[in-house]
Amino acid sequence: MIKNQQTLKEERKIIFEMIDASWELAQRLGEHPVKTGCNCISCLNKRKRILKKQEMKWKFSL
Repeated sequence: MIKNQQTLKEERKIIFEMIDASWELAQRLGEHPVKTGCNCISCLNKRKRILKKQEMKWKFSL
């Protein structure tokens, strides 16, 4: 039981480190178009939006 909790904590730490690294990369690269191999948080979010279209209609618009 304790070993499973330790493993879970280690996996969560790795995930947070990956997220931090993607934010740092986005800051370093600045604004840029979506690139295929880019792992910055901006490109990840843009690719996610392209792959999974918005199914819901937004209630508010600008």
